[in-house]
Amino acid sequence: MSDFLDTEVPAPRTAPGMETASPEAEAAVLGACLMATPVYDPVADVARVLADGDWAEPANELVWQAVVRLHGADRPTGVPAVEAELRRTGELAQAGGMVRLSQLASAACTATQAGHYASIVHGYAGLRRYQATLVRGMQGARMADPLGVPETIAAHQAELEHLMTGDAGGEDLFGRFGDHLESELDAIEREVEAAAVTGLTDLDNLVHMAPGNVVLVAGRPAMGKSALTLGVALANASTGRPTLVHSLEMGRSEVTKRILSAKARVGLHHLVQGGGAVTDDDWTRIARHLPELSQLPLWVDYAPRVSPARVRSRIKALTRETGRAPLVIIDYVQLMETDQRNSRQSPYERVTEISRELKITAEETGAVIICCAQLNRGSEHRTEKKPQVSDLRDSGALEQDASVIILLHREDAYEKESLRAGESDLIVGKNRNGPTATVTVAHQFHYSRLRDMAPDPEDR
Repeated sequence: MSDFLDTEVPAPRTAPGMETASPEAEAAVLGACLMATPVYDPVADVARVLADGDWAEPANELVWQAVVRLHGADRPTGVPAVEAELRRTGELAQAGGMVRLSQLASAACTATQAGHYASIVHGYAGLRRYQATLVRGMQGARMADPLGVPETIAAHQAELEHLMTGDAGGEDLFGRFGDHLESELDAIEREVEAAAVTGLTDLDNLVHMAPGNVVLVAGRPAMGKSALTLGVALANASTGRPTLVHSLEMGRSEVTKRILSAKARVGLHHLVQGGGAVTDDDWTRIARHLPELSQLPLWVDYAPRVSPARVRSRIKALTRETGRAPLVIIDYVQLMETDQRNSRQSPYERVTEISRELKITAEETGAVIICCAQLNRGSEHRTEKKPQVSDLRDSGALEQDASVIILLHREDAYEKESLRAGESDLIVGKNRNGPTATVTVAHQFHYSRLRDMAPDPEDR
C-alpha cells in the first residue's frame, strides 16, 4: 500500500459513550503494582496480560516501564523505588512527579483484582488499534490506485487479521515448559504426515515439510527452478492436498503448456509452436490426462503484482474452501512487492520485509510456502560452479527465515560434454529439522520436469 501506512494515525475522536480508554482501570493497575509486597505481587500477572503500547496515557507508560525494570531486577516496586528509578532516567517530570505516583497508589485495586483491570486496559488498547486500523483503511480507500484496489483491500484485510491473531494467540504462546510436555510427547508418538510432498522420492525422504515451513528453491537462470516447483505443485495436488501457485514470471498460457507437457509427456516445443506441430499422439496423451487435471485441487494466481498480504488473503480463502492450509509456491520472491510499496526501499530492505512477512504468514496460517529465488553470480566464479547458500541475492533474511534451502545445479549447463548430462543436483544447503545432503534427479526439460533417477512406470 502507499506510504500512508508509515504515518502515525491520531487516536480517533470519540463521542460520549464511545470511550477508548479507562483512566480509572489504568490507575488501579499501576496503583496495585506500586503497592506490591513480596506476598501479594501482581506485576507478573499484569505483565502477562498487557502488551507494549497498551497504556493510553504516556505518563502511565513511563511508570509501568519503570515498574517492569525494577521487577526484572528483583527490586521493590513501591512508590519510593519507582520515583528513584524515574529520577535516574530523567523521566520523573514526564511521569507526573511524586504527586502523580501518590495518586496512583491511592487508586490501587487489590493484588487479586489487578489482572482483571489489566484486561480492561488491554481491551481498550485493542479497541484503539482497531479504530486506527479502520481509519487507515479509509485513508487507503481514498488514496488507492484504481488498478490496485484488490491489493489495497488485501493489505487492509491482512492488518485486521494481524490485529485479531495478535490478541488471540499471545496467551497460548507463553507458559511453563512442563505444562504442555505431555501433549507434545503424545504428538511425537504419532507418525506425522508431511504437510506437502515434492513427488521426488529421495527429496521427500530427506525433507519433511511441516506446517509453517518456508522452503527456498534457489539457482541461477535456466537451472530448472520453475520446472521443479511446477512439478512439486502437480505432485502435491495429485495427492488431494490443496495447492496454490503464484506465477509472477509466467502467464496463463506458458504455465498451462508446461503443466500439460510435464503431465502428458508431450514435447514442450510442440505445444509452444502449436498447430500441426502437435501430433495425433500428443493429443491422445493430453486427452488421457485432461479429466485428472481438470479436477486437481490446484489454483494459480497469474497476477504480476503480488504482495505478502495478497498471499495471505489467498491462503485464507483456500483454507476456508478446502478445510486445509495449502502448499503455496511463489515464482519468484524477488519479483514480489511489499504491502506498503515504499519506493524509497532498497532491494535489500524490500526482500528482507517480504521474507519476514512470508515467514509470519506461514506460521500463522499453517501453510507451507515454497519460494523460488535467484542467486548472484558468485557460483560462476568457482571452479566447480556449485552454488552456496551465501549466493542468495538481495537479502540475508531469505537464508535466515527459510526452514529449508534447496540449491539447483547442473554440471552439463557449464560442461557440454559432461558425463552427467541430463542430471540435476538438488543441494539441500539448510534443513532445520533434518540433515543436509545432495539429491540427484533427472531433468527432462523437453517435458519441463524433473524426475527421480529410478525409471517411472508411467514412462514405460
